[in-house]
Amino acid sequence: MNINIDLALNKLYQIQIVTREQLLNEMLRVKLTHKELQLNSNIEIGKEKLFQLMKKTTEDELGFFPADRDDFVDIYESLKEIDLIDFTLYIYKNDRMGTIISQSYLTTYIRGRVQKVSPKKMLITEAEKHLSGLKQFIKDFERSQCTLTTQSKQMYLLLKLAFGDYRNIKIVFETIYSDCLISEKFDYIYSLPTFGCKPENIGRKFITRDSDGIAMENMLEHLEENGTLDIIVPAKITFAGMDYKKLRSFITNNYNVKSIFILPEGTFKPTTAIKTYLFTITKVPQDKIEIGTLKLGKETFLVEYKKQIKTKEFLSHEDWRVELLLSDDDENIQKFKNSNLEKVKLKDVAEVFRGKSILKKDTTIGNISVVNISNIEDGEINYLNMDTIEEQEERKIKRYELINNDVLLSCRGTAIKSAVFKAQDKLIIASANVIVIRPKEEVLGEYIKIFFESPIGIAIIKSFQRGTTIMNINHSDIMEMELPIVKLQKQKEMIKSYNEEKCIYKTNISEAENRWVSIKNNIYKQLI
Repeated sequence: MNINIDLALNKLYQIQIVTREQLLNEMLRVKLTHKELQLNSNIEIGKEKLFQLMKKTTEDELGFFPADRDDFVDIYESLKEIDLIDFTLYIYKNDRMGTIISQSYLTTYIRGRVQKVSPKKMLITEAEKHLSGLKQFIKDFERSQCTLTTQSKQMYLLLKLAFGDYRNIKIVFETIYSDCLISEKFDYIYSLPTFGCKPENIGRKFITRDSDGIAMENMLEHLEENGTLDIIVPAKITFAGMDYKKLRSFITNNYNVKSIFILPEGTFKPTTAIKTYLFTITKVPQDKIEIGTLKLGKETFLVEYKKQIKTKEFLSHEDWRVELLLSDDDENIQKFKNSNLEKVKLKDVAEVFRGKSILKKDTTIGNISVVNISNIEDGEINYLNMDTIEEQEERKIKRYELINNDVLLSCRGTAIKSAVFKAQDKLIIASANVIVIRPKEEVLGEYIKIFFESPIGIAIIKSFQRGTTIMNINHSDIMEMELPIVKLQKQKEMIKSYNEEKCIYKTNISEAENRWVSIKNNIYKQLI
């Protein structure tokens, strides 16, 4: 807790300056005024002259000051000695609104990686995301030319105030989601792009439309021949189809993946809990690729587990799901990869869609039942006590209506659940927490479900995870899942054997439980 910052914030709150943007704006106003005053330190200045100096110095950049002269003087005296970066980090801590400012241990880890590269010219994009530890980072590389970018006007002013006097620092007000830094190349680039946004007015066509994919493609084009890019991206980069598949092909055809590490759970909480990866990409050919997981040490990240695989083997995979590559020693994974069984994409043998989004307030006593994750128990659907909704126009929910032999797969929550739907005498739909797989003629729903709950099936489903502790699986990703395919007759035989043995198992369990209850009760009676 910083008492001086808290006292200054209280003064700002008293004059209705409360949002992070407003607070930072007034801190910048104070620092710009203070800097101008220091340049004219030989002039004696009173309250009125200070107020006029502020207006002259800052209002073109920051707009009109939202209070009177005395208020500004109070704020000025409270903030002038407080470090600008410390203040910014303080007001952005615990921000849940999407502004990622990474923890110092991430910057410390990256600093160690840069020391091995020793770049002459480097780039840190959206540098405000690395304010925690950025001072030390810049100090350690004072012999390197370093460009810092930002697309925020406020952050541009902040970076100019904090680092504008450094001879080796260049600060650029540009977005990385369009053409930028024209003709500039760098020995080293570090980028933590915005995840999953679709920028507008990007000015040119990129392979993907998402911010993370655009940033990755864009930054690669700014690498020197021996340059290195460290970029943090969400899990979907490694396995998503369509445009992301094209992006992976673009990278492997023109660049070289050097390493992929899974970042620890919670690295960017509370802003986001999605699973993230640190990619290192270079133009230099690589015989081997390093993959692994990182964990949080005392003040930096540490390698928890790593392995090297030959580049040729890495490129033989259609996607870059590190979890499966790290699981090569698992007997089931190896058998699946090396088996002679024909494998097909789920999208080629089934229709895949997500259920309907239903808010809790929408549930009522109605004519349509809803299957949620809680209704899936031990691989079966409990059709009792389902939520219901009221909808007079059935056409609005017809696309979500479940039909016989649909396979349901949970896509949220903490556990992977699957079951096969059996037609009921009422209209039932799936909720948005459930993915529906509707088999075509060449595959049976129960066969798909058996594969989903097998050790290899669970491992593959987990590899499509976009979240960390809380599961988050996208139906478009599951469409890319490979399924071993056998003839229909063989599927029927497997299903028949599975169901018969499951029935025997449940009967034996039930009999054992009844016997156990009976024996306990008899013993208890002897104690009376």
